[in-house]
Amino acid sequence: MSYAISYKLSWIWSISKGYRASLLLYFILELLVISLSLNFIYWSKKAIDIAMKAASGNLTYAIYIIVISIASLIVLSSISSYINERVRLKLGVSFQNKLVKQQMLSQWQAIKNWHTGDIQVRLNTDSVEVVNMITTTGISVILTAIKLLSSFLFLWFMDPQLAYIILGLSPLLLLSKFYFKKMKRLSAEIKERESSLGKVVQENLRFRLLIRGMNLFPSRWSNYEEIQQGLFNKRIEQQDFSIITQVIMKFSMNIGYLTTFIWGVYRLQAGQISFGTMTAFLQLIGRIQSPFLQLVGFLPVFIRFRTSIDRLLDLEHTNFEIQKEGYKIESIDSVVISNLYFSYEQQEVIQNFNAIFEKNKPTAIVGTSGQGKTTLIRLLLALVKFNSGNIFINSNGEKLLLSTEHRTNFIYVPQGNTLFSGSILENLKAADSLASESKLHQALITACAEFVFDLPAGINTVIGESAHGLSEGQAQRIAIARGLLQNGKIWLLDEITSALDKQTRKKLITNLLLAGKDKVLIFVTHDKELSEQCSQTIYMK
Repeated sequence: MSYAISYKLSWIWSISKGYRASLLLYFILELLVISLSLNFIYWSKKAIDIAMKAASGNLTYAIYIIVISIASLIVLSSISSYINERVRLKLGVSFQNKLVKQQMLSQWQAIKNWHTGDIQVRLNTDSVEVVNMITTTGISVILTAIKLLSSFLFLWFMDPQLAYIILGLSPLLLLSKFYFKKMKRLSAEIKERESSLGKVVQENLRFRLLIRGMNLFPSRWSNYEEIQQGLFNKRIEQQDFSIITQVIMKFSMNIGYLTTFIWGVYRLQAGQISFGTMTAFLQLIGRIQSPFLQLVGFLPVFIRFRTSIDRLLDLEHTNFEIQKEGYKIESIDSVVISNLYFSYEQQEVIQNFNAIFEKNKPTAIVGTSGQGKTTLIRLLLALVKFNSGNIFINSNGEKLLLSTEHRTNFIYVPQGNTLFSGSILENLKAADSLASESKLHQALITACAEFVFDLPAGINTVIGESAHGLSEGQAQRIAIARGLLQNGKIWLLDEITSALDKQTRKKLITNLLLAGKDKVLIFVTHDKELSEQCSQTIYMK
């Protein structure tokens, strides 16, 4: 989607908040650098003319000014570069943090529309281009334009005819609508292919064992190569177009330099200019042509920047959950669902659902796949909003309408492997960073995860991505222990016995029913043995 320029500018202005003073200081310092560079040209010309007896003056004083100008220029350039680099890094971190946080808080309806690989490309590539434009490129464009104008005016002051000739030889055709339109199209196509490649790479790496196990490697690799080749072809097309325009541009620039040289030589021979003026001509031509080349070089960067803004604004315009501070409820008697309806787009999943989950009365929720069990979990955790009906938490006779701030009262253990890469201890402490050793030990025992203590590095054992190094059952039990460390009053446990053997399953059920006897226990399960030990069973049809 393409957004209005005014909206984009407003968005960029909001991003720069907190860094504007530093960026202004950088801009002022760079203006001083431009002034010093022109001052150096002027005094260089004067020093040469004094030395060649073409002008009167103090040569020592002129050289002194030149040395001071160069030294000041170096110092100010270093300071401005230091300031700019720090601002760029700080803004880059804060901007990426904002985008990542938003995506972590995105609602389910938004999550289903975005692929993780595509999001990663936008966060890692597009955000960098936007930050670079705000902190460096955008300011550089303004400074370069000022440098170009000031150098041209200086040259015009010295020789108006030469200034107009150089202006006429400038390759203005590169600023044409054709150039801009084609570069914009190529940039947009490359960005789309980068996102497609990111999707395939993310999936191929995430499911690499599964792909080989299912003999899908040839087709997946072919798909990857096809997308990679398409991206390569577009980049080559963009590069070829850039090379052609650069050749035209450099040809024009060299003609300009040669014209200046010939013009200056003949005028020098005729005694119309001094040798110092001749050197000033050549320096100024460099200072006119170089900024012009930079301005033309900014065009593809600016085009990519516009594309990146659109892609990041698309991300930002998804629905996000507003963070609220968790509200801990001291005593929870029950959770009540009344006349609940929910549909995904046009498909109704839950219709007129009613249930009461009481403390000390474990509930099993059973049903075949596609009957709304997973949806019910999301509704109880306030991850999605129901169409109609109500969900209440009863606490000491008070009815509390369920919201996101009540999520902190839930212990949720999802189905399958949900461990993060890192040590077992880091996974456990993600739930409670202040958990004591005895609390960690008790959680592992309750979850039947005592095997952790027998591992070579014990609780400090490092596990890989997707719990590589552990069996599915072991990962499941560590995930249960992690959930138990959160001390919630409502336990929402999804298929927690699916990967366990009969003996371990039986022991785990006993442990959980005992540990959760004063809690609201909700088991989503296909385990008949577990459902038989619950006080009530709810069938979802």
